[in-house]
Amino acid sequence: MNGPRTLVVMASQTQGLLLKLLLEERGFETTCVEGIERAWDELARQSTDLLIVEAETVGRAGLAALQASGPTSVIVLGHGEGEHDPADPQGTVGEAVALLEQRNAAPTAPDIFRRARILIVDDSATYREFLRAELEQEGCIVTAARNADEAVAALSGGGLDCVILDLVMPGTSGTQLCQRFDRFRRRRGLFFQIVILTSQDDEEQLAISLNAGADDFVGKAQTMDVLKVRLMALLRRKYFVEDHLLRLPRPGPSA
Repeated sequence: MNGPRTLVVMASQTQGLLLKLLLEERGFETTCVEGIERAWDELARQSTDLLIVEAETVGRAGLAALQASGPTSVIVLGHGEGEHDPADPQGTVGEAVALLEQRNAAPTAPDIFRRARILIVDDSATYREFLRAELEQEGCIVTAARNADEAVAALSGGGLDCVILDLVMPGTSGTQLCQRFDRFRRRRGLFFQIVILTSQDDEEQLAISLNAGADDFVGKAQTMDVLKVRLMALLRRKYFVEDHLLRLPRPGPSA
């Protein structure tokens, strides 16, 4: 079976088996365990798309730890607010199907931009603020830098998704700065994207920029809509890769 992987954590073997059978009828690959230690062992062994956890079985601390273990969706069984009735396995299966459908849906442009943390590097205050206003209108969180030193300081803080870099900068070329940023992210294992933004929109400069480590190249003569669409495409790919890697198995907390 190659369906979504689901881990059910319940004290009752009978209820766990019933839930497992119902989930497998809907295409889920399901494993049932009875306690928090077994749950951690299973999560360390393979990636999991969905956790169905009986709150009483793992306790509040165990539940919080499982929920914080990664981006895996979690359905909590119990009788508290926001919890699902453990005596209603059909309802739990319906919720599982809905969660996975929602999770696998393609993100919209607003979803992508609201998640984005972007650094603009441009010596022109007018153009920096123009770009900032346009991207903040889309929901991005934007930081601006006037030069290489300010840009490196912003990157050192971490958490950025993309750098939009002007090709013509005082004291250094945008190509040299692009090479510096590319080395920086490789040394630190970061995954921010680099977009060269320039008025020198020709094939030779495109090749130079991409060879220097840029992920995309956009001419300033292009409309703002073109920049936003290409930025969205870069971010969509970045988030897909990151979210996939985050779903790989993680070791449980040490005893």
